This record gives sequence, C-alpha cells and structure tokens, in this order.
Amino acid sequence: MVRDATPFGIRWRVGPYFAYVLYFFRVYVFGNSGAPKVLSLNDTLDLIIREKLSVIRFGDGEISIMEKIDMGFQKADANLAKGLKEVVQASGKGLLICVPGIFGKLEGFAKLSFRFSLHQLFRNMPIWTALLSKDQIYGDAYITRPYLTYNQALRKQSGEIFRKLFSIWGGKNVVLIEGSKSRTGVGNDMFKNAASVSRILGPAENAYSRYNEIKAVALKASKDKLILLSLGPAAKVLAYDLFKAGYRVIDIGHADMEYEMYIRKEPVQVKVRYKYFNELQERDPEECTDPEYLSQIIANIQ
Repeated sequence: MVRDATPFGIRWRVGPYFAYVLYFFRVYVFGNSGAPKVLSLNDTLDLIIREKLSVIRFGDGEISIMEKIDMGFQKADANLAKGLKEVVQASGKGLLICVPGIFGKLEGFAKLSFRFSLHQLFRNMPIWTALLSKDQIYGDAYITRPYLTYNQALRKQSGEIFRKLFSIWGGKNVVLIEGSKSRTGVGNDMFKNAASVSRILGPAENAYSRYNEIKAVALKASKDKLILLSLGPAAKVLAYDLFKAGYRVIDIGHADMEYEMYIRKEPVQVKVRYKYFNELQERDPEECTDPEYLSQIIANIQ
C-alpha cells in the first residue's frame, strides 16, 4: 500500500490535507452517493425508545480488530473479528446497528473530532462501504458520546441526549456487563432512575478471552431484565448472542466517561477516580470500595 511505503513524518504532515480533499470531493462534489444512511442522534434515540430496540454500536476499535490490529485493551483475535463482521451486517426486527455519524458533512464536530473523523474516513471508508448495506438505516453510535465529540454550539444538546439515553432503563431492572475497572455510573446519577442494577464483571482488558464464561453467567439472567454492556469489542458479539437468545440489549460503551466529562463541563478528557480510561492510558485506577457498587456485583470473571 502507498500508505505503508510513505514515511510516518510525511504522512503526519500531509495526511490530514489529503484526507480533507478526499472528504470534500466525496461529500460536496460527488454528492456523497453510496454513503451509509445514519440517523441523527435525536432520531436514533427516538427510534430506540419508540420501538424498544436493542442496540449494538460499532466504531474504529471494531474496525481495528476486524483488520487484525490490536487495541489498547483488546488483542486482535480471529474469532472475535469473524463475530464482529457477522454482527455489523446483522439486521432484523428489534435490532438497531449503530455506526459513527461521520459519513456525511462533518458539521458541528469539535476540532479534534473533525480531524479524527477525517483520519478514520481516509483509512476505513472502503471497509465501512464493504461492510454496510446501502439499503439499511443505521443509528448514530455517538449517542454515547454526545458531548466532547461536538463543538460548543452542539454541546447544548448533550443534556437532552443523555436524558433520552438514560430514560431507556428508567424503571427497569438492569444487568450491567462491564470491565472490572469500569465502575460504570459510580459517583454519578446515571442509573438513579433504574429499578435495580446488578453487575457482571469481566476482565478490564482482553475480555474476549473469557467470553464463554461471561456469556454463561449472563444467560442466567431473567429475560425481563434489560442487559447493558460496556465491554469493548467483546460486548458486540455478546450483545448479539444475548439478543438472539431473547434479551433486550443496549451497548452503552463510553457513555459513563462521556457523562463524567459533561457533568464536570470539562473541555477535554480527564481522569476520573476509580475508573479505567484507556484513551488516557488510565489502566490501573484505585480500587472502589463503595458499598452500593460492591453490593451490585453478582459475578466477577477474571
């Protein structure tokens, strides 16, 4: 590939400009023909709430695994890659696949998100095009990242997006499947409207290595419970297996850390006490001894 033969220094300087030219011509000159159809954040959540859909989200991390590239917290795995390809191409009643809303005009994105999106489009657009159907409607995966992703003007909608997202588990008994150091919702009011929260903990890293054990425990949950997942790429395959088994599943991904930034009104990502944060290389947070959190853990698979 030309990219691999080009020195990194040149790619770093020239790449963003080249990526922008390709983006400009694809969207503004050629009319964005053939791009995946992705709903807006509000329309995505309205559809999920109205039709009580299950949700599985995909992003650059899952593309990396499918391309046999390690992530910071999940090593590439052939079986995981195969499962991810199956799930991202799934369709059917009751299920909404979500992908990043970056295939049209990148208006309203924060500067860093804009550059990141250009980079991802430059590298991965052919992969997305091959994976996604022109005849399918996708939700926006950024329903769990509605704050730092966008510029100051659009951040005004963040509170409403979080309200809609959190309303999905309002009054419901929740089973949360997460990494052992994620501590989703600890220290904030993310789950204050849930009837109850139980937690199944998997490994903080390389969760797919314990996939069968995590799945076996999850399948013991009552079908009337709402399953929330925050377990990296492994969550996508697990969510799909649980969906096929009759559960309603919501892949909430980074929602907790994004919400932490929102309630703090932080302009950039910062570390949060107790919580693993791969994007800031915070992989060994202090232990959490909060009694309520500890009482919610029903399984710890390491």
